[in-house]
Amino acid sequence: MTRLILLIFLAGVAWLIRRDTARRTGVSGAVWIPTLWVGILASRPLSSWIGIGGGEGGDDYSIEGSPTDRYFFIVMIFSAIMVLSRRRLNWPRLIASNWAIVIFYAFFFVSVLWADSSIVSFKRWFKDLGNIFVALVILTELNPLQAFRAVFVRCAYLLIPLSIIFIRYFPDLGRRYNIHSGEMEATGVTFQKNSLGALVMVCGMIIIWDWFEREKVRKKGSESWIEKYLPLIIFAMGGWLLLISDSKTSILCLGVGTLIIAGTRLPFVRKYVGSLGRYALVFIIVGFLLDSMFGIKEWILASMGRDMTFTGRTDVWRVLLDLNTDPLFGTGFCSFWSDMSYRSQLPYWVAYSAHNGYLETYLDGGYLGVTFLAIMLIAVAGKINRQLSVAGNYAVVRFAVLLVTILGDFSESHFIRMSPLWFIFLLSALDVPLPDTVPSAQSRTEELPGEPAAYETSKLNPKGAQT
Repeated sequence: MTRLILLIFLAGVAWLIRRDTARRTGVSGAVWIPTLWVGILASRPLSSWIGIGGGEGGDDYSIEGSPTDRYFFIVMIFSAIMVLSRRRLNWPRLIASNWAIVIFYAFFFVSVLWADSSIVSFKRWFKDLGNIFVALVILTELNPLQAFRAVFVRCAYLLIPLSIIFIRYFPDLGRRYNIHSGEMEATGVTFQKNSLGALVMVCGMIIIWDWFEREKVRKKGSESWIEKYLPLIIFAMGGWLLLISDSKTSILCLGVGTLIIAGTRLPFVRKYVGSLGRYALVFIIVGFLLDSMFGIKEWILASMGRDMTFTGRTDVWRVLLDLNTDPLFGTGFCSFWSDMSYRSQLPYWVAYSAHNGYLETYLDGGYLGVTFLAIMLIAVAGKINRQLSVAGNYAVVRFAVLLVTILGDFSESHFIRMSPLWFIFLLSALDVPLPDTVPSAQSRTEELPGEPAAYETSKLNPKGAQT
């Protein structure tokens, strides 16, 4: 019976994805490269899906790693590079437009020199660099915003309901016992509840964005009832998964991202979209002052069912900082957790994560790494803030992704990690200059009704950058 349910579900998903593919214009078959990439980042390693090598955790912190997973990422990266080579990207302008991201990755490329194993560190760096190549496949499509949404909507159609099926009918795949508390956790298609939360958070935001964009151009009778409201049903399924997995960080981040994307559709809010960045900055400053005077952080955490230890995270942070890694240069990119000189000093309850992206960056790159991270975030935030008043709905989505990434990394590690949140951050942060042979923004707007704001490139970037 359970196998029959799974087969019926997979057939239904295949039909939905086929319908979704047919209705999206300006999206080529190359988008399946980032779709597969995101599907693996948001779920579990390929080796686990097909039962060949690897296992829980993939090859992130094992020296040898899984050949199956390694070959998958290599094939995806070089497939993306081949696609980009045919699209005549202006690489010098691309680098200049994204200088902050370039220097961030360049620093961690240099950091492999002082890693415990430079070869392993370089392999991990190159794999993470693959996020950029794969993201560029999306951004160089004829209709990049349709491609952006298509990738995450297709992943959501498959992975969110499949997580429920795993939890309900295949408990050996969809549930696990927490190694620290011994409690049963719902993990769905991932290996742990926080990863399930990241999957729902990222796909949930894009589902809502896509639904609003479809509502603008939907013709009466063009879609069945199930097609029209399926995104909202999938979103509700994701909300249920967040509740049973008790992933508070993802609940908060999904709530913030959805509120920004949906709230700015209201006319009285739309008038102030250009000031979102300033409002966010004021909110952070006021929140900091109120917390210093009245301790509101403790009240907020208590209302979310958490305490001041962030579910034991502060103990993890204290232990990691007590190891006294190199404060200036760190241990080298993605090397801390495989360096036995540090691992041997950690208690058993410290897993392979600092549960804080800023601390993780410090462990890898020291104060220099954190400095380059801050430069990158400030540069990206400034660019998005300048575009909020002129760049339409996409700038709002970029702002939401930026804010969610900043918030999410306070209790989980996503920065420069193989994570769906890091991928969508890069996808939202990158600016891609249009080659001279591509039709003008005006002609593309006429070919792609319903998305004019996305192609007002003359307003977004005087050099003609596509964003």
